[in-house]
Amino acid sequence: MKTIEQETLSDLTKQVYDIIAKAVIELQHKTDGKSMATLSKIFAASLKKDFKNLTINQVADAFYEGTRNYKEKPFISIWYFYKWLHVHKKVIDNAYYEVNTLGKPADKVLYYQDKQKLLK
Repeated sequence: MKTIEQETLSDLTKQVYDIIAKAVIELQHKTDGKSMATLSKIFAASLKKDFKNLTINQVADAFYEGTRNYKEKPFISIWYFYKWLHVHKKVIDNAYYEVNTLGKPADKVLYYQDKQKLLK
């Protein structure tokens, strides 16, 4: 699995568009394709800068959790996307801690993913 940093901006933008489109449907928001395309471009560039070590699957998981586990009805905005990612990043870090420090079996820890091994 590639990290965000390893994805091309073009591919990442397409994947982000799909994730945002799904969130729009799940939250029953109405928006046009042009706005979603613009939001996808902006957010993909932000991901490459601020969340480069995550994978696109982890971003999708953050959106999944974010659209379901909220106290107030969220909006489709960069602010909420960052909020969901920061919350989910803590979950990912905790899963890593449970497996690598506490010795829990990796297959028993929700959202655990092995760190990427870089080839030389």
